[in-house]
Amino acid sequence: MGAEQGMGRNSLQSKRHNRGLVIGQLLTGACGSRIELARRTGLSKMTVTNIVADFIAQGMVEECEEQLTETCGRNPIRLRIGSGAPRVAGLLVQREGIVAALCTLELEVLKTEEVSFLSVSKDQLPVYACEVLDRLLAGESNLLAIGVARAVPVDLRSFLEERYRLPVIVDEDGASAAQAEKLLGAGQEADDFVYVGLGDHISSGIISGGKVLRSARGAGSRLGHVSIDRNGPPCSCGGRGCLEMYAGTRVVLGKLWRSAGRKLRFAQFCRLSGVAEIEEVMTELIANLAVALTSMIRLLQPEMIILGQDGMEWDDRHVQMLEEAVNCGEGEPVPVRKARFGRDAQLIGAAANVVCTLCQGELLDV
Repeated sequence: MGAEQGMGRNSLQSKRHNRGLVIGQLLTGACGSRIELARRTGLSKMTVTNIVADFIAQGMVEECEEQLTETCGRNPIRLRIGSGAPRVAGLLVQREGIVAALCTLELEVLKTEEVSFLSVSKDQLPVYACEVLDRLLAGESNLLAIGVARAVPVDLRSFLEERYRLPVIVDEDGASAAQAEKLLGAGQEADDFVYVGLGDHISSGIISGGKVLRSARGAGSRLGHVSIDRNGPPCSCGGRGCLEMYAGTRVVLGKLWRSAGRKLRFAQFCRLSGVAEIEEVMTELIANLAVALTSMIRLLQPEMIILGQDGMEWDDRHVQMLEEAVNCGEGEPVPVRKARFGRDAQLIGAAANVVCTLCQGELLDV
């Protein structure tokens, strides 16, 4: 995915890497012919030809119409992901429910299933996950792997691998959404950005150098638990004054109900942009969010901020206000954009966990 010229390796021990490199270039639309693949990856023409031939034989790739050119010689044949390419399943595990999606390798959603619950124990989550996946995968025989995006600290990998006999790729919900936006979304052309999923739970994912940024222990970012007030109320995480306690949707919605004197959904309030009582609450939300994001920008120097989940409901004017608030100092301006995958960024991100692993050369037969 998005590899730079000269990243290919013409050696037998790098076969998986090279195959992942080629499939990633085709998936993202960076290349559409053998000539472009060789030029972009730095692989030899023969290596590219052999890899493409294998993929065509497997149904992963197919040839389409010739690409017309004005130069002499044979016109290059266009390549695309084949109709026989395997599909991937994405599983989003949240506090209030589980959603699953069957997707193509290009992250097109073909089918979804879900189950909701008011409360659930960790022991019950695998049962619900299987209930949703069983419905989703009924009759599906060409599945590559299952991706999981989780908003709760539960490990379903071994359980799902044993039940479905497939590889299972697990990541945090915010990091998963960032993967999707990097692969085929609003961050496709950026190597450094921060994804922020606004909701009762504020998720986040950091793309740095084109990859998800993690600690040595594999942990991702948790913007919702960055403190914006050291004297603030205690949070369930053990800290005080965490962003989630000021900018979480449930908290903001409570303020909107009290200020406006009526109970609407958050999306409905956003459509009433301009009403004084609503503007006061939204302005405070933007200010609180900007405190945490400004610190993150100073530390990471991202190219952009991508808003997801309830951020998709924001009026464009409020997005602009946040952009102005986080660009209050020196340095290159950092634009704020909405997620291309919208409210589904985390769900599609679950599937993207598999596709990104595929583009790294894993999950491929050699």
